[in-house]
Order: sequence, then structure tokens, then C-alpha cells
Amino acid sequence: MQVGDSRCYLYRDAQLTQNTRDQTLAQDLVDQRVFTRAIAARSQFSNVVKAFTTFRTRLRPTRLAVFRLSTTLLIIACGGGSPTGTPTSVTPPVTTTPIDTTRTPPPSYFPGVSYFGRNSYIEYIAGNTPVILSAPHGGALAPSSIPDRVAAACGVTPTTVTDGNTVELVRAMQQRYFVKHGRYPHVIISHLSRRKLDPNRLLPEAACGNADAAAALNEWHAFIDIAKRAVLASSGKGWYMDMHGHGHAIPRLELGYLLADADLDRSDAALDGSLSYENTSSFRTLSQFAPVSFSVLLRGPASLGTLYANNGFPSVPSASDPRPNGSDYFNGGDNTVRHGCGAGAAALGGVTGGNICGVQIEANFTGVRDNAANRDRFGDVTAVVLEEYLRTFWGLRLGSP
Repeated sequence: MQVGDSRCYLYRDAQLTQNTRDQTLAQDLVDQRVFTRAIAARSQFSNVVKAFTTFRTRLRPTRLAVFRLSTTLLIIACGGGSPTGTPTSVTPPVTTTPIDTTRTPPPSYFPGVSYFGRNSYIEYIAGNTPVILSAPHGGALAPSSIPDRVAAACGVTPTTVTDGNTVELVRAMQQRYFVKHGRYPHVIISHLSRRKLDPNRLLPEAACGNADAAAALNEWHAFIDIAKRAVLASSGKGWYMDMHGHGHAIPRLELGYLLADADLDRSDAALDGSLSYENTSSFRTLSQFAPVSFSVLLRGPASLGTLYANNGFPSVPSASDPRPNGSDYFNGGDNTVRHGCGAGAAALGGVTGGNICGVQIEANFTGVRDNAANRDRFGDVTAVVLEEYLRTFWGLRLGSP
């Protein structure tokens, strides 16, 4: 008989053997080879019970604890009980009650725990480190109550293609970051198909006149704003990465800092010779702090693109691939404008010259998004290169001191 997170051991010949499997999130992650047993032992998930055994007659626990994870999520744990009756297996229900993202003061958000907006269209996984990840174009939900986005309703011909495996990619990045640093990045995911909502566009194109889609868009930005406030409160500054997938001919990462491909085709001297490029860029504040020129930060030997390239993920711009030179390239969308720190942020509800800067990354499919091993490898490399890049140029440390 096993109750809650209690364990049964066999003691024989001076050896103690655990005979039950822990019914916890941490054990699940060990089974999936995301956590080692050492990491699981110090994880907060070691106390989060996923399943338990109860009885049809009264259970009298010697210890009872109630944990309120949010206004809508309650965990009750018991141990050391003295039950009677016939056991029956029970799985705790999953709540989908929406979180009020406008509430003041906001509810408490626990690192590594998922919170959902209405109808679970938008997911926020809370974090405790100064990194924010988002995946706007990987969702698969296609409710009939939200019409498909079409030109007549949107005002333009909308892009509706899915960025395949980008939801899985940001989850892998979050998990591998935790393995490296022992902390969780904030993650925001749109589960709506891009046929229904494009969170990387402005209204009316984003929701094309549908109220439910527009509400999900508001929740998308509200959850990112919640993450940004948490980062600023804990670290004073932070880094935002909007993750996408491209199908261009050249298999490389396309790092979008809001500079047009024609701007990147310019010489380093030209980029450094006018403040307009730095001011427009999504990492403006970081660049103003960094002890190197704008062009060196953008594509020099220790730039983010070069660090990725040196770790097996070719990137543009970088020291080895400094400019598009006429090839296809995505330079960043409305999420990067609003939630970065460049000149356009304030007009969209962000902060121009603020302390949250960032980049849009368009990842090629083969070698990055195509399978779990490559997604994990990209997550491992991201955890390493972000630590080096942000510490070197912004004095921002990601892991424990």
C-alpha cells in the first residue's frame, strides 16, 4: 500500500531497497531521462505528487499539507496515514480555470509550473531566471468557434503555416536550461493554430476580427509582461527570445535583431557610424552597456551568432556568416519589437531603451527541430552560449552564484 509520496522499503541482509516508485513529477522526468536522480533529489518537483492511492472509507493521515500554487490550483498531500477499507487508484484532476492576467496584485507563480489562459489557448510556464522564451507559431488547436484567418477578414493575406516542432523546441530549451543552471526560464506558448491566431502580428491581422482570438492575443502579451516584471524584479534586466522555424534553402539559424537584410549587408564601419542602427535594434540597451562596438556585438568573434556557430549551429549574422547577401532572412517580428528594447517598443506597449532586450531566432528544421535529440542538443548549447554572451557583454549571470 502506498499513500501520497510515502515509500515502502525492504530491509534484508543489511541492505535497504525501495520497493515502490515515487508518484512525482521529478520521477517522471527521471524516467524520461530529462533529470538525473541527483537533480531530481533537489528539484521542487520531488514534492509534487501526480497520483496517489486513497480509500472508500475514511483515511486518517498523521500529516496533511495543503499547497496553493495559484488562485486555481490546489495540491493536498498526506502521509503516514492509518487507513481502513478497499483501496482505489485516483488521479488528481487538471484545472483549466483561466488565470486573471490583469489581477492586482498578481497571483503567485511558481517556477516550472504551467498556468493557462481561457480555454488553454495560451500557456505560461513560470520561471526564476532572467531569460524568457516564447513560441507563437507551433500550436495545433483549431476550434471551430474561431474562423480561419482569411484575407477578407484580416485586411491582408495572412500567413498561416505552422512552425513545426517549435513548441517542443522551447520545452526542450527550458528543460536543458534547468539541467545546466538549476533554474527555469519563463516560457510562453500559443497552442492555437496559426490559422486561428498569429501572436506575432498586430490587430486586425493577428485575430482577423474574432473576439476569442483577440482575447488570446491579449493573454499572450499579458503573460510575457508578467514574465518581464518578474525578471526585472529579481535581476534588473533580462533576455527575451522569440522562437520560430524557417524553411529557407540555407540550413542555419537566422538571428533577427530588427535590422533589415539590407542593413546587415552594410560594412561594420557603416553600422558603427550611425546610431540609428543600434537604436533600432532589439538589443539596444545591451549594446549601449557593452564594452565593444555595435558591429562586434552583432557579428564579432564573441557575438551570439558566432557562439552558436562555434557550437555546431551555423548562424547569420556571425563572424563566419556576417550578412544575408541577398539570401532569404527573417529579421524579427512584432513580438521582438514590443518585448525587446529598440526604438519601436514603446509604440507597441513595450519600453524603448528598457532592460529587457532580445532576439527572434528562426531555426532550420533538420539538425535543430527535427527530433528530440537535436532539440535537446540545441537546448544544451543555448544554456551555455546565453550564459557566456550575457555575462560578457551585460554582466548578467544566469545560474547560481
